[in-house]
Amino acid sequence: MSLDPLLLDLLACPIDKQPLLYLAEYDVLYNPRLRRSYQIHDGIPVLLADHGETVTDEQHRNLLRRAAAGDAVATLQVPVSSLLSDHGSDEDAA
Repeated sequence: MSLDPLLLDLLACPIDKQPLLYLAEYDVLYNPRLRRSYQIHDGIPVLLADHGETVTDEQHRNLLRRAAAGDAVATLQVPVSSLLSDHGSDEDAA
């Protein structure tokens, strides 16, 4: 189930209040800056700081690759490319 684009315009990380990457394939919202993922259960994002999960380096690289391939949407009306470039994804995604 995809999240409503209007909802995506409002969602931010509960920790740093910055945009997230939405990867519908994995039912997850991902913060590449903090390397934390937030699950989506039954179409409801669980954006509670203590429910976020830290991802491994391999998971991080995979999520960035998927985002760079066009499989992600950024929240808060931010271009995906700006989230990828904010933390050196060119290096990480290699």
